[in-house]
Amino acid sequence: MRQPAARRPGGRLRGLVRTARAAGVPVLLDTSGEPLRRAVAARPDLIKPNAEELAELTGAHEPLRATQDARRRGARSVVASLGAEGLLALTPEGRWRATPPDRVRGNPTGAGDSAVAGLLSGLVERLPWPDRLARAVALSAATVLAPTAGDFDREAYEGLLDRVTVTPEASAA
Repeated sequence: MRQPAARRPGGRLRGLVRTARAAGVPVLLDTSGEPLRRAVAARPDLIKPNAEELAELTGAHEPLRATQDARRRGARSVVASLGAEGLLALTPEGRWRATPPDRVRGNPTGAGDSAVAGLLSGLVERLPWPDRLARAVALSAATVLAPTAGDFDREAYEGLLDRVTVTPEASAA
């Protein structure tokens, strides 16, 4: 017997995305697996998968191709976390790669959540995409550098923010 959509993995999340979008509330989706696959069809404003989650969603292991495919599946914008290599973003306004100034070493616990916080605050403040991405990368790197897992080093964040490199990527053919 088939479960109702609301009980299937991602069914409730997909409904929540649709409800928020209908109410004019921007949606940033940070999940993986079946919930991501189902909810992306509801057209969230932004998804932030890591490279592995993006490959699982799209079947493409090359990040540039995978971000395009994720947009075709419904995401308005896709920001792929590439670990120490930073972020790759594909949005209606363009495509960018954002990288930290130096490779940081430390505990990555919470770094993805910090990237989401940077993206979300930039969305709320209506910052241009390059500024959102710089904020997300600097905050994520500052989280890796923090002495306590899941925390962030404010001084490191402030020192990194202006040194994050955000470069436009050529559009795919």
